[in-house]
Amino acid sequence: MPPFTDDPTSRASQDAIDLSQHGKSTKDHSEFLSAVPDGYQKGRTRYVAVLGTVMSGLGKGIFSSSLAKLLKDKGLSVAPIKLEGYLNVDSGTLNPYRHGEVFVLDDGTETDMDLGTYERMLDQN
Repeated sequence: MPPFTDDPTSRASQDAIDLSQHGKSTKDHSEFLSAVPDGYQKGRTRYVAVLGTVMSGLGKGIFSSSLAKLLKDKGLSVAPIKLEGYLNVDSGTLNPYRHGEVFVLDDGTETDMDLGTYERMLDQN
């Protein structure tokens, strides 16, 4: 920090610079965490949402994973996320006729079959 000066405008500008550096990602792993990942560029993140009815077997998961595979093949980073309305219900207890088969992930977790499709097509878990 520069030496103390009596000029209030220079102190205010130095305080603003110090505050602007607060919370930024650094390589020295300081005590402050940043929500911004390393390499993030403002305005370069895009989101794609695939919405559909609760009816199973319409192809929402296949379409989503195929689209993610195409984007990944073009060199983009993808992170498929599936949101469900039954957060507190185990997938193994749901009716497979109404909801589809249960898929067991690499770590042994029983989940929706769409997550298995994402794992297979994108080769990531």
